Amino acid sequence: MKRQWYQAVKNKIAQRCVRSRAGMTLTEMLAAVLILAMSAVAVAGGVAAVKNAYRKTTEKAEAQQVLATTVELITDVLSEAQQVRSGGDCGPEFFSGETGDWMRLSVIQISNEDRAGICKEYLSDGTKVPLLSDGAMGGLFCTSFDVDQYRYADSCFILENINVYYRRDAANADREPAAHLDKLVVRAVNLEGQEE
Repeated sequence: MKRQWYQAVKNKIAQRCVRSRAGMTLTEMLAAVLILAMSAVAVAGGVAAVKNAYRKTTEKAEAQQVLATTVELITDVLSEAQQVRSGGDCGPEFFSGETGDWMRLSVIQISNEDRAGICKEYLSDGTKVPLLSDGAMGGLFCTSFDVDQYRYADSCFILENINVYYRRDAANADREPAAHLDKLVVRAVNLEGQEE
């Protein structure tokens, strides 16, 4: 009995809903559109913020990877040195066991035409070869180190303030590095006990 009564009430409600010709008023429609627009703006703003945060995080990770690769290449070049001599104001010069040439590490000043950053400088002809190509740095970064603090002591090459900068900030004097290493000490195995 209760079941029949419940079914009858349910059918009446369903018939009223089907027969009803009432719609939304203009005010209700405007309110619904306004709520929908505000929701869309909030979602779009959130998506833009997430996209921006992702881009910054990705660029920071890429800068850290460029720094790690630069440090690895510097270590490879310097650890194979077979002789070392004073380079004056430009830092120590070394004879590379790999290339059979005297060279030193230097920094090409960043400009619009030439954006290599840290490079190997061959002393026989003055050629400068970047440690990392522009493509390896994704076209986003440039590298440098403090040339004044590049030295050789106690069978070790010492470089300070190795930085990775955003290329867009290269000419800016107040630039902040995207990645930074305070000090790198590389022991040259072949130079044990040899002083500059």
